[in-house]
Amino acid sequence: MSAKHLVAVSLAIFLGIVSASFGYGLVLLVRGPSRPREGVAARPAPLPPDVVALLQRSADQMRKGEVEQAILGYRRALTQGPSLDALLGLAEGEARAGREGVAITEYERVLRLHPRNETALLRLARAYAGRRETWEQAEALYREYLALAPGDAQAWLGLARLLTWRGSSSAEEIYARADVQPLLTGEDRRNHALALAQRGQGQEAEPILSGIARSEPGDVDVLLSLGGIHASRREWERALPLYRAALDRRPEDLRANLTYGQGLVAVGNYDAALAPLEKAARLLPSSAEAGLAYARALRAAGNPAKADAEFDRISPALENDAAAQREYGDLLMERKRYSKAIVCYRRALGHGLKDARLLAALGGALSANGKPSDALPFLEEAYVIEPSDRLGLELARLYRRLGRNDRALEVLNGIQGAPRQH
Repeated sequence: MSAKHLVAVSLAIFLGIVSASFGYGLVLLVRGPSRPREGVAARPAPLPPDVVALLQRSADQMRKGEVEQAILGYRRALTQGPSLDALLGLAEGEARAGREGVAITEYERVLRLHPRNETALLRLARAYAGRRETWEQAEALYREYLALAPGDAQAWLGLARLLTWRGSSSAEEIYARADVQPLLTGEDRRNHALALAQRGQGQEAEPILSGIARSEPGDVDVLLSLGGIHASRREWERALPLYRAALDRRPEDLRANLTYGQGLVAVGNYDAALAPLEKAARLLPSSAEAGLAYARALRAAGNPAKADAEFDRISPALENDAAAQREYGDLLMERKRYSKAIVCYRRALGHGLKDARLLAALGGALSANGKPSDALPFLEEAYVIEPSDRLGLELARLYRRLGRNDRALEVLNGIQGAPRQH
């Protein structure tokens, strides 16, 4: 056969193949794509009989407690292809075997295969709830599960416990559910009451905590929470014994030492307040509250030198506290440290505290520091605000010191002629 004839035959065969392909495509275009019968494609292919038998045998082994053998069976079944039953069985087996991390991984695989699987959602929620770093994921999983199974009271309780640990107030409405109430343990009621107290809901927490304190007098957290409720109401006669009992068992609790010391100061027991407040101030060196409480106790207990040193130590933290600045200024005046007192009084004035007592104190400090002319406007303003006999006499003395006898007499005559004010 010549080369020319061979080329002609090859071209004819090629055109035939192309024509047949186009023809088949045209038929498909007219008929449309083939569709499986309704419901067939949505169902997974049935498992081979040997895999079904393997899953059944593994389930029987799980029921008998033969966990490791069951796990091997489930893993063998998964080599034949994805199986929800095999994954769930494997996850449960790993959990029973104590391999929590592996079980979590398997339950996560279940959710990738079946995102709304209730068993996996609940088991993962419980597992995540056991670790602080996964509390947020646990809450999301609990809520997703409960949207599918809203009647599961035990799961609601699990969510309530988690919310209590996270400090969320939404736990309260769950604890109050009628189906959850019978499931509450003593620990649940305790944790709920502690959470209520921590959020300032002492009225609701107090009866529960009081009952626990009577039955469990050694529960330090309950004693402190109950003491804190009474302290917030200034019920020191009830709060102090609770704090004392708590500190007997937990002597290094700094917050308890601070509040206990503040309570002792409030009832006038200054000497007893020194030890707990000294501990709080020493171990909380950056706490202005602890330092200020200790300084006040020292001053009230008759130790102005140590009070001055404590005020000075915490002074940078008190620069914007007008009341504390005045208080320190008063102590400095008692110790005749007039220059520093002036600084404190001016700070208090600069931060918005302005009354007759502060103005008179600043004027007195300036006058005692040899600056009577600077003192005069402050004493004059103080006397306008509070025209008392005491301030009038101080102002009259200052006028005489400055050689303004006429003004001194005028103020004295006003005192003599006006109704007496003290």
